Amino acid sequence: MRSRRVSFAEPPLEEVKFSDFSRHNIHFSFLRLDKIHSELGGNKYYKLKQNINHILTLGRPTVVSFGGAYSNHLRALAAAGRIYSFKTIGFVRGEIVRPLNPILKFCEENGMELKEISRENYRLKSSINFVRKLRSELGEYYLLPEGGSNLNALKGCAEIPRLIPNETEYNLRYITLACGTGLTLSGIVIGATQLERTQAIGFSALKAPGYLNREVEGYLSSISEEFCSNSLIPWRVEDEYHCGGYAKKTPKLIEFIERFTQETSVPIEPTYTGKMLYGLSQLLDDGVVESSTQVVAIHTGGVYLN
Repeated sequence: MRSRRVSFAEPPLEEVKFSDFSRHNIHFSFLRLDKIHSELGGNKYYKLKQNINHILTLGRPTVVSFGGAYSNHLRALAAAGRIYSFKTIGFVRGEIVRPLNPILKFCEENGMELKEISRENYRLKSSINFVRKLRSELGEYYLLPEGGSNLNALKGCAEIPRLIPNETEYNLRYITLACGTGLTLSGIVIGATQLERTQAIGFSALKAPGYLNREVEGYLSSISEEFCSNSLIPWRVEDEYHCGGYAKKTPKLIEFIERFTQETSVPIEPTYTGKMLYGLSQLLDDGVVESSTQVVAIHTGGVYLN
């Protein structure tokens, strides 16, 4: 996924010192996917990577997708449309309120056509009748599911573990990341089969116990033996660190993020990566995540809003 008009950086694996982790003798590293690109970085880069390649081979058709009013997916897709010169249409759940919030303003400024969709119709967006109606109104288009979650995205996210060394000197290595749809976690589980003594922990950003676990199981069961011939690494989803639900915050979460940022100078936001690190700290204190181990945390990017 390359363009003459934009360059993508190789995401660094940075060793980070933070007191909450150091007291448990954790060797902590951050895989900085947020440094790939300012507008098309994070895990969204990998979710869109192979989709964009396919879109370009199709001759740059109009790309249609869905999301909420603060969707990082729609933001990344709008950036991709501008960078690679294809039209994008974003169906936004609920009413589009003007003046636009920073996410939707960015989408519109980058050429995305924003359309309202009722919450009732949003639930039906994958139905045959809805897709047929959409095609009759828009003509031919490339449909990208909510969050960009399809097989191309799964294959793209399976590339992420290649950025992590296969060998580890520790008896156990954890890969941790925040989860919104479960697809990035699924891709990492698929792509990490060559990593030694490694398991993955996803931290749900949603208040939906069991939901992401089922989603990951569904993604993993959909892959063919050809795509993944080796045994998958152990994985699990932690559901207790959503801090009240998607995009919700608590004083303890905010205090944790402020301390982490002050000690490390690494920016994190409270919707995804902040909750993941907060949850990791709690699991270490509770002894659920073992001390004297290695942790590779995935910085999935995200937009910093007040």
